[in-house]
Amino acid sequence: MLSALAALMVVVLPGLAMASAGTAQGVDPSADAVNGAKMRTLTVGDDVNIGDVIKTGPNGQVEILFADNTKLVVGPNSNLEIQDYLLRNNGSAGKVAVDMLAGSFRFVTGTSPKSDYLINTPSGTIGVRGTGFDVYVDDKGVTHIMMYDGETQLCDKHTKACKLLTNLCQVGQMDSSGVSDVGNLNNITGAERGALKLLFKYSMNQSPLDGNFHLDGAFECTHKPAPVSPPTSGGSASEGITD
Repeated sequence: MLSALAALMVVVLPGLAMASAGTAQGVDPSADAVNGAKMRTLTVGDDVNIGDVIKTGPNGQVEILFADNTKLVVGPNSNLEIQDYLLRNNGSAGKVAVDMLAGSFRFVTGTSPKSDYLINTPSGTIGVRGTGFDVYVDDKGVTHIMMYDGETQLCDKHTKACKLLTNLCQVGQMDSSGVSDVGNLNNITGAERGALKLLFKYSMNQSPLDGNFHLDGAFECTHKPAPVSPPTSGGSASEGITD
């Protein structure tokens, strides 16, 4: 019976095998993995498995490296579920599926084809293409994303509309009203810029992350001086916004 079952698995999933989803490369205090009724505190080197819900406290953080070199950061006060992970015999992933439930995240694709990644959030899905980006899901389920490399396609679950984000520092949003391209953070000024910067903690400061989880250009998205607003009539250029 066991031999027959093994043969059936080869037929159904040629070249694919179930695997631990990844390994915790870096763990700050207050990070747990919950799987059904079982909960364990994560430490460096621990496997992260399919079905695990990663939960972090106010100072918690987990950096996960998948076998296909996909990188995932779960930031403080965040919840994320590893929904599925299949590994090909050549070391690439046959499927990577995660559900970003709430909080701050960084995601960098590995060697797998774009169609093999499925990233869910409460407000929609994120499709990827050779991509590095940060995500913040607020307590109302609104998804905010900022691009650093490659492309993402945001598709909200309410209207089924999609938008493509392709540029460094480009910000997108998904909520109950649909999906929107907020714009390039370096072109946004004033209070709106300040509010957006606070959403992307790893652009503001990458030092809590191992160097392998840093992304080129991330720092400049929140630290490059914003454009100076044109002076109002009778004013001077020095009165512009220069945060």
